[in-house]
Amino acid sequence: MRTLRDLSPSEVERIQERARQLRESGMSYRRITRELAEEFKVSISKATVLRWCRGTHNTFNKTKRVNLEPSPELAYIVGAYLGDASVSERNYQYRIRLKVVDEDFAESFGRALKGIGANPRTGFECNRGRADRWWVEVTNKELFMFLKGPKERLFEVARMYPKEFLRGFFDSEGTVVFNKKSRSVQISAANYDLNVLTLCKELLHGLEIDSRIYLHRKKGTPVNIRGRMYQYKYDLYRIMIQRRQSVSNFYKNVGFSIVRKQLKLKDALEAIGVFKKEHQRTNVSK
Repeated sequence: MRTLRDLSPSEVERIQERARQLRESGMSYRRITRELAEEFKVSISKATVLRWCRGTHNTFNKTKRVNLEPSPELAYIVGAYLGDASVSERNYQYRIRLKVVDEDFAESFGRALKGIGANPRTGFECNRGRADRWWVEVTNKELFMFLKGPKERLFEVARMYPKEFLRGFFDSEGTVVFNKKSRSVQISAANYDLNVLTLCKELLHGLEIDSRIYLHRKKGTPVNIRGRMYQYKYDLYRIMIQRRQSVSNFYKNVGFSIVRKQLKLKDALEAIGVFKKEHQRTNVSK
């Protein structure tokens, strides 16, 4: 049997409303607790039901509610979460946090959080052992439980707003590689979850961006991290965008919120003449 602490705010809200409906029908408080336990598989005390129905207690007086209806902001958050952002719970504090080296990425994540009604905190962290990083965090049980919930719910948001989702994900995981000798540009992103990269491939295809997925590092492969040797605990996969037209379409239709990555991609495309050729074709068609 679950307790109220195990539930999301939206679930608790539905149970509260149901309790009031049952009370208005003339049901006793003891009977209401039994009905709620049977209907919602949750254990609620008679005293809590009494306070709800009398209006002397509202669970949400101190709870910051957020809007989890699909939106561009929520899609960006989901993309960043499936990349660099993390969630944690300690002493019933539900935290979502992003630590990154790029200030503009932190600002974009913060704006998205504000866009759904959250109240994020931001700061800068100096670290001798690794690069200094910007951080953004928010404490919100409702958003925490949504992100930790079924992946398919997150994927549904991504499919409704593919550009924003992909931008959040590639801001987190994306890299741009330009080879002057071969005059080639590549955009790639790595992740341990093959389902996430498969979703990215599907969404990229819908934006006329060709990509492929391959096994980048097999489980057990040794890796040197800051002078210490480790082994990959899971298979690591990578998604790659290589065709010139696809790279150009990514720049125009998705892009990075991180200025240094977007500028690197733009400079690379200009260096190999993609933008110039497209401009000439446009002029000819006119």
